[in-house]
Amino acid sequence: MSVEGQGQQLVARIKKSSKYSYQSPPGEWFEVSVDRHKDFRGNSNCYRACDLAFAVRLDDGTVIELTPL
Repeated sequence: MSVEGQGQQLVARIKKSSKYSYQSPPGEWFEVSVDRHKDFRGNSNCYRACDLAFAVRLDDGTVIELTPL
């Protein structure tokens, strides 16, 4: 029996409009985690949700961008 979702990773990239956009190469996805204070940690930094675009990286390396509602 396989478990769906195994190997998926939440990733983000910094929006061009963010004042932090210089902190990573344009369009580069990096792994993020969420802490108990709802801060997003990744790329050796802590970010607000409004500064990031989110996606899920699948087992095969495919990145599926999550669109805001």
